Amino acid sequence: MRVSISPRFCFNKPPWGERGFTLIEVLVAVSLLAILLTAVYGIFGGVNSAKLRLDRDSADYHLARVIFDRFGRELHGVYFRSGDQTTMFRGGVNDQDEPFLELTTTAVTLLSDTGSGISEVRYRLAPDQEAEDKSRQVLLRGERSRQSAAAPVDDRMMRLAPNVASLSLRFYTGGRWLEQWDARQSGLPQLVEVSLVVGQEEQQRIPFTTTFEIPDVSGQ
Repeated sequence: MRVSISPRFCFNKPPWGERGFTLIEVLVAVSLLAILLTAVYGIFGGVNSAKLRLDRDSADYHLARVIFDRFGRELHGVYFRSGDQTTMFRGGVNDQDEPFLELTTTAVTLLSDTGSGISEVRYRLAPDQEAEDKSRQVLLRGERSRQSAAAPVDDRMMRLAPNVASLSLRFYTGGRWLEQWDARQSGLPQLVEVSLVVGQEEQQRIPFTTTFEIPDVSGQ
């Protein structure tokens, strides 16, 4: 007697639609997912880094523009009389090897004592005493109304820009550029070149340079 056995009893496999994933299929899927997530993370990381860099550069450009606007306004309003010891125009590097600029100008601000008239303005790039890294520098600015030559000098200066790495000035007259200038000896220069490097981190520093024309005030 022959006994027939149905094929469904010969193989212990579920129908194709009810089968699960094999270990290899799971590993391949996980690997592809990891690759995809890594690529997405890299894209977003790159976009975020570019945004941070753009924001930082924009802030540095804005800072340089503000500094140059202030320099330009005060240089264009320079006031100097060779026989008046209360007027001045000098700059370069001081005895502490710090870049500086000192001048009397009619472009006063609300920080001055009177808010009008003529003020003495001083700039100096000095070590930043408030920073943890003592190699960092800060651009300082002081302003006071013009006083008599015998009046005590107020050395207090405010922090104008803590993100300035270097400042240099050059003065042009008679076809040559000079690193130091004192109007009491040479009169006013024709041009003043101001160079800034903004950004304390060496890899992120941006140089800026501009030149200002000094008005002829000899006839005033």
